[in-house]
Amino acid sequence: MKLLYVLLTLCFLTGCANTGSPVLKKLSESDVNLKIHPGKTTRAEVRSMYGSPLKTSYTNSGLEIWVYSYEDTTGFNVANIASKTFTLGVAGTRHVGTKKELIILFNDDYTVRKFNMSEAPIQKGTGLL
Repeated sequence: MKLLYVLLTLCFLTGCANTGSPVLKKLSESDVNLKIHPGKTTRAEVRSMYGSPLKTSYTNSGLEIWVYSYEDTTGFNVANIASKTFTLGVAGTRHVGTKKELIILFNDDYTVRKFNMSEAPIQKGTGLL
């Protein structure tokens, strides 16, 4: 019985993850709207508030784009637990959670041109599930 308990506990703890920019974990769209102002907020100010971006790219015209993202699938929910419990993870796992993403486009003078903060539910899985 103890062995079964240990195995189930390990199954619950494996595979759950938070990935990305932890600074986004507690941020909401309204929080970001209060801090970033197009035409005024600079690239240096964004870096001091949120740190370095996870991804940097450029538009065809050379404008810089920063992307911050954060995925949280560590929540205690039936889908995450059931996929591990009933198959002990052998048939795969399923993770349900949320993804937050902040995308910022900068002007040539390194002020914010546009930005978007979004939060959406996500599902990820491996194996048969």
